[in-house]
Amino acid sequence: MIKKHLFILGIIALTSINLFSQSVTNSPYTRFGIGEIDRNGFNNSRAMGGLSTGLRKDNQINYLNPAAISAQDTMSFIFDIGVNGIFKNMESNSASTEFNDFSFDHLAFSFPIKRWWFTSLGVMPYSKIGYNIHQTEDFAPVDTANIHYVYYGNGGITQLYLSNSFKIYDNISFGFNVNYLFGSKEQYNQVYLDSKDSYSTIEEDNTSLKKMTYDLGLQYYNNIADKYFYVIGINYSSKVNFNSTKKSNVIMAENYNIYDVNVIDYLVNPLSKFDTISSSVTTNSNIEIPAKYSVGFTTGIKDKLVLGFDYTYQDWSNTNITITTENSELGVDENFKFGLEYTPNKFSLKNYYKKINYRAGLYLNNSYIKINNEQIKNYGITFGLGFPISNQRTSLNFSCTLGKRGATNNNLIEENYTAIGINLTLYDFWFIKRKFQ
Repeated sequence: MIKKHLFILGIIALTSINLFSQSVTNSPYTRFGIGEIDRNGFNNSRAMGGLSTGLRKDNQINYLNPAAISAQDTMSFIFDIGVNGIFKNMESNSASTEFNDFSFDHLAFSFPIKRWWFTSLGVMPYSKIGYNIHQTEDFAPVDTANIHYVYYGNGGITQLYLSNSFKIYDNISFGFNVNYLFGSKEQYNQVYLDSKDSYSTIEEDNTSLKKMTYDLGLQYYNNIADKYFYVIGINYSSKVNFNSTKKSNVIMAENYNIYDVNVIDYLVNPLSKFDTISSSVTTNSNIEIPAKYSVGFTTGIKDKLVLGFDYTYQDWSNTNITITTENSELGVDENFKFGLEYTPNKFSLKNYYKKINYRAGLYLNNSYIKINNEQIKNYGITFGLGFPISNQRTSLNFSCTLGKRGATNNNLIEENYTAIGINLTLYDFWFIKRKFQ
């Protein structure tokens, strides 16, 4: 029976991969690097500001620090599935727009191999790319015409991970993830005049990405006076050099923009009445993600309170990613995360509200992107609820994030967003030998 369940869950995981590639975002800042990287864990962690490095819970899958997987019971099985939505308002000094999206977020499960060895498998988005930028300037040689610049991009990277976690000693656990990252990056740069007699120039780049990577994690955990606990965690994510193939096209076409045909519609279904000249080339492209280092700490009261913080460091300044935007550069990416979880009475028999997990947190990200000498910051607050179901370990979890990225000064764009998440964590005992049939 157990093997049958594992087989079914494996099929679900494999057939769900296409759903993650359909995840959508809309942010001008995803034009840089590999886009918007999501490393905040599942909704249980997101509601706590994104804590992961020092977080150790026996009824949650914390794949970001694989050492935490060994916290679950030796006869248990955990299955986690979730969806996320985002509601965003973007504005500059001269305009504003809104964007909404709801998408499948993750699927994962974990179970023990031995009393000291645990494993987990899952799939989720690693990064998202999505932007559509239009700039207009005066064209000095012709007083009656303006010059238009259009930058469009989409794509992203999906992560499939296999985690192994080991209890080395009574208070120390070690774990590692083997990750397969794969996806694509499509970018279109266009320039044209709003004149019927002009031609439009389009640069089209389509890059396929794939690479095996690994994460290492370590946690030390102990108790104080049998009531209090603390966990110290460290995590390392390896440097990534993608094996990528880049297909580039340069297209000269009649100015179809005056007919309200955009660049994507034209490339997918070119109209014969437009004169077109094109050239293409395929090359090997090297896109790099630097190594990442994390340290975290949690403490609190058993079955009642968890308090913690994470710090993450990642230096992008020496990567070989080409920056095509003027006055832009890559630097050090730092994350500061703080969070808590409070459960009034986990074992209450009469009052259900006392068994609910109440979560909150805050985060600050000094991102690796610097534009016009200003580092792009991303910060916000989080909160959420965990509703226990059935055996107290199964739960339905909600998270909400209120955040802000960028600014309107220095010709930048400010994003104000609300992100919500829902995930179901199913916890069951599968490895009990029955004495009676």
